[in-house]
Amino acid sequence: MLRSNPNISETVSTPTPNDEELKSELRKLRQWKLRMEGAMQSAAQILREWDTAVDETIYSGAMERILGIFPHEIAGQFEIWMLLIHPDDRIAYRREIERVLAEGGPFEAEYRARKKIGHYTILLERGYFIAPTEGSSTLLCSVITDVADLREMEARLSRSQRAEAFSKLTGGVAHDFNNMLSVVIGYSQILMDEMSETSELKGFVGEIEKAALRASSLTNQLLAFNKPPAIRRGSINIGELLNDVVKMLRRLLGEQIELVINIEPGLPVVQADRSQIEQVFINLAVTAREVMPQGGQLKIAVCKDNVHDARRIAQKSLAPGTYARISLAFTPKSGRRVSKTLEKNRNIVTAADVIEENDGRLEIPPVSNGLSRLDIFLPGVPESQPKPDIDAVERTTAPATILLVEDDSAIRNFARTVLQRLGHRVVEADDGETALSLFEENEKFEPDLVFTDMIMPRMGGLQLARKIEKKRPETIFLLTSGYPDQQEIAKEHESDFAFLRKPFSVGDLISKVGSLLESASPQQ
Repeated sequence: MLRSNPNISETVSTPTPNDEELKSELRKLRQWKLRMEGAMQSAAQILREWDTAVDETIYSGAMERILGIFPHEIAGQFEIWMLLIHPDDRIAYRREIERVLAEGGPFEAEYRARKKIGHYTILLERGYFIAPTEGSSTLLCSVITDVADLREMEARLSRSQRAEAFSKLTGGVAHDFNNMLSVVIGYSQILMDEMSETSELKGFVGEIEKAALRASSLTNQLLAFNKPPAIRRGSINIGELLNDVVKMLRRLLGEQIELVINIEPGLPVVQADRSQIEQVFINLAVTAREVMPQGGQLKIAVCKDNVHDARRIAQKSLAPGTYARISLAFTPKSGRRVSKTLEKNRNIVTAADVIEENDGRLEIPPVSNGLSRLDIFLPGVPESQPKPDIDAVERTTAPATILLVEDDSAIRNFARTVLQRLGHRVVEADDGETALSLFEENEKFEPDLVFTDMIMPRMGGLQLARKIEKKRPETIFLLTSGYPDQQEIAKEHESDFAFLRKPFSVGDLISKVGSLLESASPQQ
């Protein structure tokens, strides 16, 4: 039996970890640190710990990925980090840090920080205050995220929203202006019908009509800010159109480029969208400035061209026939050729697309005699027969009852005047709900045609047409609007509804109403 040694005092000791236990704990600590480091790298964030007592800062995470700097390169004093912050943001940042150190709690700061390559990015720092405890000092820990891409996306969204708001405002103004132009164009045409051919005033009124038509073209370009309008073709004399826009072209070209125009007589009439062809000339003037930055001469020649054999232009065929050919010759002061520049110019590409939409072709022929040029071919059409005057139509059109729904009083009065001069009975309403009440209050009210604006307060024309169609399925509808997308909306929902785009002329209104009533009348 073992006996205890009385000379050795017995003491109670706390067990101490052996080497294996220490190694295990250290291994767990390293694994935890690696997991945290991986998480911060994956989240593209920087973790910073600042010991305020000894002014020592430790960084980990995506420091290299965000700033291009290794953590050990800026470890140490807090002021080293301050040097990375944009000078304009340092005061606000320092003030926030001082507040947290004095009051405690969380904090948040956003500022610009310089990358190693010298560029600035935007950092969002969210941190918290760790109060000192026994044996420890105050710590300020924070997570730092690069939000430059996020802020750029937010800025783009804001710009997009502002552009959308401006687009709606522009479209609304252009729509109202189109209404006024319809009135100006319409009454001008009525006045010219009333005047004798020898009246000097008839020429003055004709100039008013031309000015209103040109204003309508500019309005269509405003409407195209939101969405390109549908092609609206009409008979155009290219020579007259070019004379109308020459002042605008000279302003676009500037003083360094001389504009020379040669228009031959006997040009064929072309069927094209006037506003689009005007935009082509504007694009070409801008192109001239780009390819002749030192100045030079732009010569525009317009002539009649008879193409006898089919030919290929930019992979598209040019059929035999009569064309209005528009040739533009570029002569820069520097003497350098610009043909290659023309082929790659974005404005030329856009112009070519527009010309093709109007059944024409744009060609950049090889350089001849050192001269760079491009040719535009627009197919000619036979001269259109003059539209019949109101009195002639009045004698051949059977009277009908027409419900006219329009919130703009000026255009409503103009449309009523034209329709009444044709012998029709016109019932007016200034919005959709008022028009619908006419059917509800009188079951025998059966108009032969409903002519309605699509955009009105309380109830629009398309909604009105649908409600009336349920009550009177045989009713004919003619919708109108100055917004270019409304025709597509009408066709998408009700393909059988006819459409008349504003601003419309007297002839447009007479022709559209006459054809609709004629198609609805019983066959003799």
